[in-house]
Amino acid sequence: MFAELMEILPLILPLLVVQFGLLIYCLLDLWKFSKNKRDKQDKWVWTLVVVLFGLLGALAYLVFERR
Repeated sequence: MFAELMEILPLILPLLVVQFGLLIYCLLDLWKFSKNKRDKQDKWVWTLVVVLFGLLGALAYLVFERR
């Protein structure tokens, strides 16, 4: 099992790095660098979407919320 994991790891690791980086970028953009004043409820909803849905949530935030 360990050998199988070591074979798959080079394929999965770049995706995990991209997902983690995108998660951090979206959360920082949402909470610190936001230019428009969002209400707190909207920020919490987008935070949950980004954290719970991972890569798809981060992409949805970038497409729909950050214009």
